[in-house]
Amino acid sequence: MTAPTGKTFRDPVHGNLTIPDPLILDLVDTYEFQRLRRIRQLGSCFMVFHGAEHSRFQHALGTMWLMHCVLDRWDNEGLLKLPPEVRKAALAAALLHDVGHGPFSHALEHTFSGLDHESLGFQIITGPLGDVLRSHDCNPQTVVDLLTNRYPEPVLCELLSGQIDVDRMDYLQRDSLYTGVKYGLFDSERILSTLSPLRSALHEDDLFAQTRDGLVLAIDPKGVLAVEEFLFSRYFMYWQVYLHRAVRAAELMLRLILKRAREVFTDDKTVLWLPPNLRFLFAKNDEKDAAEPSQEFLENFLGLDDFDLFHALKMWRRSKDQVLRDLATRFLSRRLFKGAELSSQPNLPGQLKRSAKEKYGDMWHYYVNVDPLSSVSYGVYRPGTDRPIRTVVRPSGGWQEISRATHSTAILGLSHDAMVTGGYIFYARELL
Repeated sequence: MTAPTGKTFRDPVHGNLTIPDPLILDLVDTYEFQRLRRIRQLGSCFMVFHGAEHSRFQHALGTMWLMHCVLDRWDNEGLLKLPPEVRKAALAAALLHDVGHGPFSHALEHTFSGLDHESLGFQIITGPLGDVLRSHDCNPQTVVDLLTNRYPEPVLCELLSGQIDVDRMDYLQRDSLYTGVKYGLFDSERILSTLSPLRSALHEDDLFAQTRDGLVLAIDPKGVLAVEEFLFSRYFMYWQVYLHRAVRAAELMLRLILKRAREVFTDDKTVLWLPPNLRFLFAKNDEKDAAEPSQEFLENFLGLDDFDLFHALKMWRRSKDQVLRDLATRFLSRRLFKGAELSSQPNLPGQLKRSAKEKYGDMWHYYVNVDPLSSVSYGVYRPGTDRPIRTVVRPSGGWQEISRATHSTAILGLSHDAMVTGGYIFYARELL
């Protein structure tokens, strides 16, 4: 166990977070990580839930802290004693799992090539942050292997990214607090205190883990109800916050603005006003098959945050292009598109399309858009393909999938076989 540095962050979700290793403090103090203070965790969600102003910086610290809490307990109880370099890598991976996100990340990724946040994150870890990691005897490639599920000990990969992981346990609680939506609350302390490493060979059907013959993540039976609560919290948060109709409308409008700006730039570079630090995105927009972004691209990307995009949006309110000007003005004035459920009004898309063509001509498709939705809160185990949430079976020490360990069939209602699907049609208010 590594002695803490003494540096403490006061966190509104987890209380006092004492930095557990000097490596973490050095990573936090880098420009690449500090940049996350200027990127909202929930993108355009603040336009609907006015408290959702929290940053990816906060979430990353919280995720690292939960990873530390689990590993510290395992170490103290003799369940799993990791070598110092592996423990450092696990903490660093939890801290840096979102370091590749840009401003309004999903809208940018949808519009421009080369902006996959995971791939960019791996490049940042092995590139600009590589020297910091190596100076603390932490191999950057080990951090990437943990994040890409290639590390030979599955339990650490699952703790980072599984069906019940420290990433989700932090963002559900944090997003619940800042949006004011109480559905994201669950007994995280109970879950953290009942997670444990389990030898995969104790269950012949655990094909995923057996291929690497390592430890996997399991939950003690005492934590089953808390995990069930966690899964329903995830379900409710998705439909009440992340897939909220107005949130989706704001996200869609931002994508349309970026799409139109890209088209205007392609047609005539003199028409579109662009701040210099955004130009690299538009200049690269046709390089869809590039193997990986260049060093120059990465440096330019690390210079972006939410403020840069808002600056561009404010300038585009005065664009010579009528559509771009109109959409940017609507977005900044929060005159969001109206939305309707497709299933409830099957004739509406045709009606809106005709109305939009009459009003906007060839630009009609900027004012009527379909947004399909689907959500699975728990993937019931299929051997060899999915990672189950495992429940330890006493006294054998084997495991069973959690839906078999509960007292009801409620979890099955959140599974692949009961996937919630649907969609909205969004349209300019004046069309109806």
